[in-house]
Amino acid sequence: MPAVFYILLGWLLTTSACIALGAILLKRLRVQFSRDESPALWFVAGSALYSLLIFALGILHLYHRGVIVGAAIVIIFAAIRMGALQLPAGQLPALPKTAKRIAAVCGVPFLLLYLCNAMAPEASPDGSSYHLGLVAKSYREHALHPVTTNMYAALSQGMEMIFLGAYAVGRHSAAALMHFNFLIALPWLMVCYGRRIGQPFAGIAAALLVFASPVVGIDGISAYNDVAAACLLFTLFTVLNEIEQAPDNHGLVVLAGVLSGFAYAIKYTLFPALFLTALYLAWVYRARVFRPLLIVAASSAVSILPWVVKNVVWWQNPLAPFFNHWFPNPYMQYWFEIGYRAQLAKYTLPSWKDWPLDVTVYGAQLTGLLGPVFLLAPIALLSLRTPAGRRLLLAALFFLATYPSNIGTRFLIPALPFAALAMTLPLASIRFAPAVIAILHVVLSLPVAIPRYSVHYAWRLDKWPWRQALRIKSEEEFLDARLSTYAIARTMEQLVPPGRRVLGFSQVPEAYTTTNYLVGFQSAEGNGLRDIFLTALIKERHPVMRLRLRVPAVKTQAIRVVQNRDDSRSQWSVGEMRIWNRSAEVKRAPLWRLRAKPTLHEVQKAFDNSFATRWLTDHGRYNGMYIEVDFGREESIDAVELLQANDQSWEGYHVELRSANGAWTKPKTTIESEELPPYQGMRRAAVEELLRRNVQYILLQPDDYGLDDLQLNGKVWGVQEIADRGGSHLYRLLPKEEFEALPK
Repeated sequence: MPAVFYILLGWLLTTSACIALGAILLKRLRVQFSRDESPALWFVAGSALYSLLIFALGILHLYHRGVIVGAAIVIIFAAIRMGALQLPAGQLPALPKTAKRIAAVCGVPFLLLYLCNAMAPEASPDGSSYHLGLVAKSYREHALHPVTTNMYAALSQGMEMIFLGAYAVGRHSAAALMHFNFLIALPWLMVCYGRRIGQPFAGIAAALLVFASPVVGIDGISAYNDVAAACLLFTLFTVLNEIEQAPDNHGLVVLAGVLSGFAYAIKYTLFPALFLTALYLAWVYRARVFRPLLIVAASSAVSILPWVVKNVVWWQNPLAPFFNHWFPNPYMQYWFEIGYRAQLAKYTLPSWKDWPLDVTVYGAQLTGLLGPVFLLAPIALLSLRTPAGRRLLLAALFFLATYPSNIGTRFLIPALPFAALAMTLPLASIRFAPAVIAILHVVLSLPVAIPRYSVHYAWRLDKWPWRQALRIKSEEEFLDARLSTYAIARTMEQLVPPGRRVLGFSQVPEAYTTTNYLVGFQSAEGNGLRDIFLTALIKERHPVMRLRLRVPAVKTQAIRVVQNRDDSRSQWSVGEMRIWNRSAEVKRAPLWRLRAKPTLHEVQKAFDNSFATRWLTDHGRYNGMYIEVDFGREESIDAVELLQANDQSWEGYHVELRSANGAWTKPKTTIESEELPPYQGMRRAAVEELLRRNVQYILLQPDDYGLDDLQLNGKVWGVQEIADRGGSHLYRLLPKEEFEALPK
């Protein structure tokens, strides 16, 4: 029970601090909403300020439980003393008794289901890996530090800051409960909107469509941010509608700016919120729009700039981990970004014809399902007949604008409240129609009903883990059953000494381990380490082709090898580049300065005397790519040698030389090619390269490429298996002296 106490304390204290901050903000802005809406609006607005506060504490290295708890208590007492928490007198039109009964009968079972699962140990895939993994790491280090080996650390983390406040007291479940707050606030605000426009039954029905949706439920009880995003956007929508009613109240404009900025802080893909706010203000104020736009820009920048500046300083890219073509940096690869974006835009969906059924009924390819009733979404177009319907559909379109960049079902959630209301408004004129559609959806969304039409592995809630929520049953047992890699994560905690690094190619629940674990795809460094490992396994990557580019003997200050081909589908790679004068290699010297276009950051891999590494352009081939060596003095040369894999062309190169006056010349280049015998020590060479790069362990999960080879040829690699948990294998990389001592 002590664990439950701390979970509830962390949740309630952080929630109260958010509500108090929101109440203070609205009081200072002289903004009032109805008695019914105010607590939810206070919470959402206050969350934006609380997130900023936790960010500031991280920059100041003040992530300590006492500091975070003390700050929350001070905020709460300040709000009480100011009288900010006093509820306004004004109320919305009362809900009809029938609507209340429908809401209670349909909503309460889901409320209990969600609370039960939110309090249970956090076992969501992304929540247990990077959302709370980064939170736990920051809290351990008492500060926000650059984590350039994890692309997700570059994303704006407005929601993670809120998680961290609760995590400091109640750990993982307290953090998940903070997202649960938004899951409760969102349908309530939708009900309030229905009452505002005189359509209470439509509001209740739409709220139930969202609240009971399987993907909304499981997302909202996990340490994710999609439901929070939807709640924030709907709050912004409520504020914008209020601005139209009271255009002279610039406090509302400030509030809209705060919410728009917080949208970006929660998720990059919510940036359309800022454009929607600007367009709405332009429509409301028309010729007088300059001052409101300036207010919105200033108030939104307060939430946006911290994340932009952080990325400029730590990642050399304000939009990290994306747009690396615009902002080249050593931490993320543009070539990986291209593939990553393509994957998110397609998943494993066979055809777009399969999309409607997959996101509503099956949940097979796109992770999660909205519920079969959302197949009726086209009826939302009927709401175009009313001003409210037109606004709802316009908002839905705005927040669907970024959906094609990631077509997972949960990325529809931000637009879902608007679509649901637009669906129920046209039905409001038909007696009982909103209630019927809501009840049908609720029944089909019950955990016992979903398996009858969805695939068995669809992402959804399936149990009422109340014993685990109350910690009557073992947390370890629950996590081990829900997370296939939990056991190996805990094993790494026991077997890997502090300061040592583990390389893996798939995620593990990093929220439950302090091990320094690098995921291969999450950074340029990780991709480079993965490439070293795979080069040993894939013969087509071995540097078995020697190209010698001969030029007339000359003295030069610098030399370039320029690539002349265009092929956007492949990269230019070079295993080794060597420079010759007659029959002797020009020895590399400290004076040498290496340059490359593009991918300057890794050009040294072509000059490290290792067959296990290779320099890659990180772009598709284009005419004009080059590798350059500035000797720092004049050197006599007559040839350049490239060691490349068989997947590289043997033609399409030329040499350029730089004279003392800085001019580049293009001498006649003759290319000779020769195939070399296979290098037999590639596996061990890869291990030695990993050790040189401060990787001492490697973790391979059942589906990871190379596991079979490592099990079969462990002695050749020079690795020692130290753990096997649930099909995941942990290997220690043997240092040179231990490898040489192995029996041959």
